[in-house]
Amino acid sequence: MSDASFETACHRSVRALQLAALPLERLDLPPPTILDTPAGRFYRLDPSCLERLAAITWRRLQFGFPLAYLQELASLLTSPSASDLDRFVLRQLLANARASADGIYPTCQDTGTAILYGWKGDRIITDSPDDDRFHFERGMLSAWRDSKLRSSQLLPLAGAAERNSGDNSPLAAELYTTKGDCYELILLAKGGGSANKSRLWQETKALLEPARLRAFLADAINDLGVSACPPYGLALAIGGQSAEQCLSAVKLASLGALDALPTAAGDGPWRDLVTEALLLELAASSGWGAQFGGTAMARSARVIRLPRHAASLPVGLGLSCAAHRQLHARIGPDGLWLESVAEAADIDRLLADVDRSLAGGRQPQANSGRPADVSACPPDSATPATGAVGGHRSAADLPAVNLDDWTPGAPLTAALTDLRAGQLVRLSGSVILARDAAHARLRRLLAEGKSLPDWARFPLYYASPTETQEGCVIGSLGPTTARRMDGYVAELMQVGCGRLMLGKGERGTACAEACREHGGMYFAAVGGAAALGARDHVSAALLLDWPELGMEAVRRVTLKDLPALVAIDAQGNDYYNRLPTNAPEKETP
Repeated sequence: MSDASFETACHRSVRALQLAALPLERLDLPPPTILDTPAGRFYRLDPSCLERLAAITWRRLQFGFPLAYLQELASLLTSPSASDLDRFVLRQLLANARASADGIYPTCQDTGTAILYGWKGDRIITDSPDDDRFHFERGMLSAWRDSKLRSSQLLPLAGAAERNSGDNSPLAAELYTTKGDCYELILLAKGGGSANKSRLWQETKALLEPARLRAFLADAINDLGVSACPPYGLALAIGGQSAEQCLSAVKLASLGALDALPTAAGDGPWRDLVTEALLLELAASSGWGAQFGGTAMARSARVIRLPRHAASLPVGLGLSCAAHRQLHARIGPDGLWLESVAEAADIDRLLADVDRSLAGGRQPQANSGRPADVSACPPDSATPATGAVGGHRSAADLPAVNLDDWTPGAPLTAALTDLRAGQLVRLSGSVILARDAAHARLRRLLAEGKSLPDWARFPLYYASPTETQEGCVIGSLGPTTARRMDGYVAELMQVGCGRLMLGKGERGTACAEACREHGGMYFAAVGGAAALGARDHVSAALLLDWPELGMEAVRRVTLKDLPALVAIDAQGNDYYNRLPTNAPEKETP
């Protein structure tokens, strides 16, 4: 009999990581009590401990990162191969982690779907008539309520109707029973942007030939783009006894939960280190970089090989974004333990180390992510700096663009039309927060022959914040994936609306064509830096319209020096289409 069970291999990996590799700290919660019976020794767990553990964990992961993760970002930032634009984005992400560590602003505005994996030993007994998921969800709800996190879950109603659950329920939980006296857990918050990049293909054995696999993976990496907030933790699964098992392996691998699998082929699941190195190579050479072009598209890669049916070769690809929010927890006879996160002082030291490294001679390399026609961009704005280190400029030195100098609905000013794709600028002035639901409603108004609200002529920022903490202007605020709004752009521009857009990631050709035809522009902000965006770059906020849309209600926000990339200029030039990946000479006929 082969010991090749995927479920068993997953649990072994999680247990090995928790016992040997992860920094777990004991929580001040009562341990399980001993219960001796004729059937042996059991451990009785007070259900309130599950609730408190869940509440503590989900709050901790919304405001902090494990130090090892931040060290990965720092390593990318100081790498000799990093482009100037890579360094700029990575410095923003580290500064965002520091801003969030104060416990006021969550790291990302998309505080995500609450997800839990658990492997419960059969010697652990929860002293409750309710199942464990009930108690974990109560703790999750407490964390969302007390920390003013964003409720993002929509419940299906009849037809196309939906409503927000209002409290981010339901919890997505997968709980398994195992042998033993320990309860291993992984709790996470998964945002929509990274989840939307999950892919599944049904292939054949021919794909395993090295040349074909390399070409397949190169296309898959190129198709990911940057709208899910790199640097990514890439996860690939090859095989699986079902499509569901393949994608489950992708999800767990993206969490690092399968890191302790064997690294040599055997009877069961194993980590393919050779293909992991290939993924990192392909990501670095793609040109996408850490959002704005360069080499830092990926911070890690995991490739899992799985048993499969002879007639099927499922292949799954997924990722974890820059808002890498998951923590391990363990319950056993010795108490309740939770993975630690970096304190503010730890991040300060890490940033100081980065500064010393750059000042010590690791100068930024030529920006591999700049537009192909470099002459179209002023030299000093085509190669932005990462901070006031070693003579490099800070974000405050970027060219300033005051959006209030433009009359909404009028042709763009010369100050805007003179900007070229590939420039970094500082945006200030009034913008309207309007994303998916608001755009759908605007389209419905047009279809009904009705006029659009006056605010639709203002610059549209595709974003929705977390709830506002007392004494703050706004909750965490960062861009959502702009490409989801592509289908609305031409319709809005035809009636003088939505000419200036702000979001994250690349757009489709329809957006660039609309900008060229109607004189519009699209700016891309750094994704995954919502705490920094709210704390440092918003000076005023007002609920303006459609409050019934909940998190997607329309708001007017005043920006203050928000760094952004001119991604599509008023001539329709698309910066992202000029990266090495998408250059015409590299396209396959």
